[in-house]
Amino acid sequence: MRVLMFLTLSLALAFLCGCPTHNLLRETPLKWDVNLAEREAAHWTELQTHLLPEGLVVYMKRPPYDTAALYRQGTVQADGAYFSGYVLATLCFKWKVTGDPALLEQAKKVWDAHHFLVTGSGYPGLVARSFGKNDPNDEAYVFRKDGSGDGLIGWMFGTTAFVRLVDDPVRRQQAAADVKAICEHLRKHDLKIYEHDGKPTPYGNFKTPVVGVPIAHYALPMCGLAALAVYLNPNDEACAEFQRWINEQHYPRQTQYFYPWFPQAADNSCAFALNLVTAWWNDENEHRRGFYRQGADAFWARCYDWQMALFALCYKFTGGDDHSSHIRDGIDRLRNVSPYYRQLVDEKRKEHAAIVPIEDRPFSSAIWTRDVWDELLSQEGERVDVYRSRQDFLLAYWFGRYLGEYGEAGDGAE
Repeated sequence: MRVLMFLTLSLALAFLCGCPTHNLLRETPLKWDVNLAEREAAHWTELQTHLLPEGLVVYMKRPPYDTAALYRQGTVQADGAYFSGYVLATLCFKWKVTGDPALLEQAKKVWDAHHFLVTGSGYPGLVARSFGKNDPNDEAYVFRKDGSGDGLIGWMFGTTAFVRLVDDPVRRQQAAADVKAICEHLRKHDLKIYEHDGKPTPYGNFKTPVVGVPIAHYALPMCGLAALAVYLNPNDEACAEFQRWINEQHYPRQTQYFYPWFPQAADNSCAFALNLVTAWWNDENEHRRGFYRQGADAFWARCYDWQMALFALCYKFTGGDDHSSHIRDGIDRLRNVSPYYRQLVDEKRKEHAAIVPIEDRPFSSAIWTRDVWDELLSQEGERVDVYRSRQDFLLAYWFGRYLGEYGEAGDGAE
């Protein structure tokens, strides 16, 4: 009996320690001599080396870092559209907070690249993954056209921030046309992203339900897309019909369902957070918002510590201020460098490949599931083959500034 009780207690403790409990079971990280503003400046400087002249972010680059190399790397980027959406939103938030006109011009240039991902793909309504040139002197661009759901999600998030915060009638019309084309593409192909050669991509199926995967993860981006399309094209019957079609398939209702077997990959979690902002910002229907709120609450209950810094801000954006203590905890984690990261540096644990919290990567990538070892090597002065942009930190930082969580308050959402 004692053995059985011991095993039962051990299993219970293991379950508790393995479950997301926010800051209840986690020791408060030590305060290192790092502050948000200093880290933002370092990250921002590095980000500029990842941008093509056209504005597209090359989120992962290899030496050398000249424009010719960036162009070539842009031709093969898997998530250029995803992280260009990050860049576009970050620029808009930073501009709204600081009022710096140079940031506004840079945001418009990034939008132009954002727009080009759709119009240059060669297939109506396809958001290409990325583009570049084999040689800077080439007139034509090379597009990676095997679109993905992540690319669409990041693209919608950046587009939402841009059209909501930047007054530019010409570019707003471009966004309206792009979003309408995307809706028509997905309607034509039964909510599947098709590549330029007329076949479905394996990374862009929004048809629900999907066995073993939470329905909300697939339904929410389609609700956000429909709301964005109607917001930008209020008198267009095709966009209104797309939203009716989504409603008839009960997509808003499905957004409330998250299950314990939700794949706790950080990129999926980030995608949900961005989808939540896109849907909430563009959809003022309180009935549908009620379902979005239930999905957000269900996800929040399973949100791991390393997901909190950005997700807490997205949750706050949708009115989830009843979890203010967790929002503050997320911001503190954004500010701190934890002892665990210091341990990695000291022990050179090269085998470590687990997901690493945002605050554990003071000069970090936009890849939420990456191995941090290249960064550790760079701190030790050893050669690093790949450098990644700093969008996870920069987006969380400027979204937080925009919401007034630290520093000076932003102007607030429309």
